[in-house]
Amino acid sequence: MNKLATTTLLALCLLTLWSFKAKAQFNISGEFRPRLEYRDGYSTLRDSSKFPYADILGRNRLIFDYKNEQFTAKFSLQHAYVFGENNYSSDTITRNTINIYEGWFRYSFSKGFALKIGRMELIYDDARLLGNSNWSPKAASHDVAVVQWESAGIGYKGDLGFAINNTAPAGAFLTSYPLRNYKYLGYLYEQKKFFKDNLTLSVLAITDVFQAPNTPGKPIYQTLYVTNSNHDTIGTSSIQTGTTSAVSYPTQLYGRYTIGGTATYLWKNLKVFGSGYYQGGHFSDGRTLNAGMFGGYLSYKVVKPFTLLAGYDWLSGNDYSDTKGLKTESTSFSTLYATSHGFYGYMDMFTAQVAGGNSAGLTDLYARATVVLSGKTTLEATYRMFGLAKGYLPATIKKTGDPSYAKVDKNLGSEVDLMVVYKPFPNFEVNGAYCMFLPTSTMEMLDKLNKGTSKWAQYAYIMLTYKPNFFNSEKH
Repeated sequence: MNKLATTTLLALCLLTLWSFKAKAQFNISGEFRPRLEYRDGYSTLRDSSKFPYADILGRNRLIFDYKNEQFTAKFSLQHAYVFGENNYSSDTITRNTINIYEGWFRYSFSKGFALKIGRMELIYDDARLLGNSNWSPKAASHDVAVVQWESAGIGYKGDLGFAINNTAPAGAFLTSYPLRNYKYLGYLYEQKKFFKDNLTLSVLAITDVFQAPNTPGKPIYQTLYVTNSNHDTIGTSSIQTGTTSAVSYPTQLYGRYTIGGTATYLWKNLKVFGSGYYQGGHFSDGRTLNAGMFGGYLSYKVVKPFTLLAGYDWLSGNDYSDTKGLKTESTSFSTLYATSHGFYGYMDMFTAQVAGGNSAGLTDLYARATVVLSGKTTLEATYRMFGLAKGYLPATIKKTGDPSYAKVDKNLGSEVDLMVVYKPFPNFEVNGAYCMFLPTSTMEMLDKLNKGTSKWAQYAYIMLTYKPNFFNSEKH
C-alpha cells in the first residue's frame, strides 16, 4: 500500500508540474538597491547652523510573478531602510521597514477585458500625477481595484480605478479616518494611438476625497486662589488638569478633481510631448480649488548616440498678497501621487512643494544633453532655471500691522545635474550623479533662511541596482 501511495503521489506531482509548465508561467526575482549619498543642501538649503552628511539608503525586494491564460498575479516583499536605523545586536526590527509592497491578481474575462485588484503601483503616461516614486526606497503603491479594457488592433486601451480606505479593524459603523491618505479615490484613463503609433493621445481624470481634519483636544485649566495667612485672596494661579477630547468629522468630506491629458508625437529622430491639467473642487482644508499646470518638451536625436532636449513646466500657485481671497480659495496646483524626482531637478528642492498644493507655484525651464556610449554607458547633463508662478511669499509678522506676505523676485535659482549610468550586465546597473543648486534670495526666503546666509548647495550619490532572476518556469 505504501509503495502504491508513493507511486500515485509521484505521478500526481509529475502531472501537476507538466500541466504547470505547459499552461502557466512562474517567476521568482529580486532587487538589491543600495545608494550612498552625500547631502549638502539636498531638498533644503542650509546655513552655518547645519552640517552636511553622508548616508546609505537601501531597498531589497523579493518578487513572485505568476501568469496563465486567465490569471496574472504578483507578490512583492520589500525591505526599505536607512543603514543603521535598527539596532545591530537585536533580532527585533524596531522600525517598520519590511512590508508587502505589491500583492495583486488580474483576471481576464476575455482577451480585452480584465479586473485587477489588490496593492499595486499606479503609473500612467510620464507619471506626472500617478507614479511609483521609485527614487524613494519605500516607493509608492496603492490599495485599489482597476477595471481594464484594450483593443490592441486599433491602439486603444483604458482603465477605471477606485479605492475605499478605512482604518483597521473595520467597525460596524462609520468611524474617523485620521491617516494622511485619501479616503476615496477614483480615476479614468483613456489612451488612443494614431498614424501607425506616431501620435499618442491620452486623457486622465482623477477624483480624490479627504476627510476634514480632526480638531485636536484643548487643555483644561483650573483656577487656584493664592491667600495670605489671614486667608485673604492676594492672587490667582492656574494649572492644567486635563485635555478635552479631540473632535473628528467622519461625515465631512472634501473632494478634489483633476482632469487633463497628454499628447506625444514621434517623427524620425524628433519627439514632441505636451501635457496640461486643471484642478478643481476643494482643498483638504475645505477651501475651493482653481488651479492648473501645463508643460512639455521637444527632444531631437542629432546623431545616434547624442540627443538634445528642451522643455518648460508651469504650475499655478497662490497669490499670498490676496489675503482675503486666500481664506476661501486655493490656486495652487498639486501633482497628487506623482514620481516627482527628475521632473523638478535631482536635488528634489521642490518635490514636497509641488505635491502639497499649497505654495506660490513653480516654473521650470530646462535643457538636457544625453550621450550613449557603446550601448552600456549613458552620460546626461541637465540645466534648470526655477521660478515662482506668483511673486509673493508668506512673511513672518514681527509686530502688529506688518503684512503677512512679502513681494519677491520670482527667480528661485538654477540647478545643474550631471549623471552617468553604466550597465555592464542586463540585470546590473551603476548610477552616479553630482548636482549643485545656485539659489537666489527668494529661494533663501522660501526655505526660511536669512538673506545671504545659505551655503553652497550640492548633492552626490552612487547607486547600485542588481535584479537577479532566481527561478523561471520556462527555463526548467
